[in-house]
Amino acid sequence: MTSHEPDRPQERLLLTVNSIPAGRVSSFGRMAAASGYPRRARWVGRILGQLPSDTTVPWHRVLGHDGTITCPRAELAKRRLRAEGIRVKGLKVNMNEFGWPV
Repeated sequence: MTSHEPDRPQERLLLTVNSIPAGRVSSFGRMAAASGYPRRARWVGRILGQLPSDTTVPWHRVLGHDGTITCPRAELAKRRLRAEGIRVKGLKVNMNEFGWPV
């Protein structure tokens, strides 16, 4: 690892999540893979779910693989996504329209 790369898995994940642009979403699985931990989607969900409420990490931009908002703070996530111009129907976002490939 070079000196500018984070050395802890959680730091790598949070940097990856921070790279999702406003108005776009990604999935737990894509974030896991992009962080160097493929097949660890549940780990991503656990880490994001433990973030403090005042975090600046855009946790609300990370959804289930099918665009479903799965976090306990779903209503807050919906409000934040809509504020970024993302259309949310029920608890789903169209990943073809708003998905952000890593």
